[in-house]
Amino acid sequence: MGDTTLTGRLNFRLTPEQERALRQAAALAGQSVSGFVLSSAVEHAQELLERANRIELSAQAFQAFSAELDKPAQAVPELAALLRRHSQIPSA
Repeated sequence: MGDTTLTGRLNFRLTPEQERALRQAAALAGQSVSGFVLSSAVEHAQELLERANRIELSAQAFQAFSAELDKPAQAVPELAALLRRHSQIPSA
């Protein structure tokens, strides 16, 4: 882990069956229970985040999307007006 300072902490209660399953799985993986739970949870979280940030289209939907992108640009007066407005966000 290098110089990373660990500050987060999670506590949770388990049924005896859940604890037994985690201990057995951790032993099979050659990890501590904490290490096994952490690595499994982080791996699952990363998979979920990757799926949430990925867009999948069928070939037909992708062709339709590409066709829309290939069309000439059109001016949107409302968007142009919005971009001319003074920002409400203070400068840093």
